[in-house]
Amino acid sequence: MKLNRLTEHIYWLPPDDSTDRPVLGVIVGTKGTLIVDAGNSPAHALLLMDEMAKHELPPPQYVALTHWHWDHVFGTDVFDVPILATHETKRIVDEMVQMDWSDEALDTRVTAGIEIEFCRDMIKKELPDRSSLSLRSPDMTFGDQLNIDMGTVTCQIIHVGGDHAGDSCLVFIPEEKAVFLGDCAYVDLYSGPHSYTTAKLFPLLDQLIGLDAEHYLLGHDSAPLSFGELEQFAAKLKLIGRLVGKHGDQRDVILVELQAALSSTASEEDIEMVDAFIVGLLKE
Repeated sequence: MKLNRLTEHIYWLPPDDSTDRPVLGVIVGTKGTLIVDAGNSPAHALLLMDEMAKHELPPPQYVALTHWHWDHVFGTDVFDVPILATHETKRIVDEMVQMDWSDEALDTRVTAGIEIEFCRDMIKKELPDRSSLSLRSPDMTFGDQLNIDMGTVTCQIIHVGGDHAGDSCLVFIPEEKAVFLGDCAYVDLYSGPHSYTTAKLFPLLDQLIGLDAEHYLLGHDSAPLSFGELEQFAAKLKLIGRLVGKHGDQRDVILVELQAALSSTASEEDIEMVDAFIVGLLKE
């Protein structure tokens, strides 16, 4: 993967689904550089640093974590700079620092329902040998929002929550009309079958649409979304959520009405969204 330039001051490293590597961001101002997320391993973090060197970018002054999931924090030890996170993210990462990440421990946590198979398998694939794995706890924490003046550009780190992780944050750079979303708009992976809830997702989508942005980078999407694309994505999610709210778990009825509204056959992704909202409805 190679570092891509998004705007004058923003670069991004694309995700790699083969080992669940997420998007990593680089925001460069006259006062320094802020990195978005630490990567899913030291190797991932070092790849980003190597790519930054190729572009002759200044070294980082900060690393901002979008949430606690392993694929966003396992590279923290590579960075000898302050790590920024919400109070809740720090609380969970502090627990992770003390955990055993051996194969046996991972398997035990999956059996106990604490970890999920997908993450266990990806951890083993990305890091076959975890005997020297070391995580760093965040150094600076905040509640709802932290603004960092990088010179020329401002990084607004905003807690937004959502189904995927309650501590989810985004990093908004208003001068560049760009926002790193982390995984905030994705489904809940850790509470049984994948799920969305209208109570958490709808306010989040409204908040994202309300940002004065033109570029939206989701943590595991291969390309940034334009405002129009995000608007269409949000509209479809809201349509599906409302149909599930109207019809409950009547999946066939929902799909018929959805296809009529879309004037097309529901895609596999559409059907997965329907199922996720049905699961979420049953949880509420």
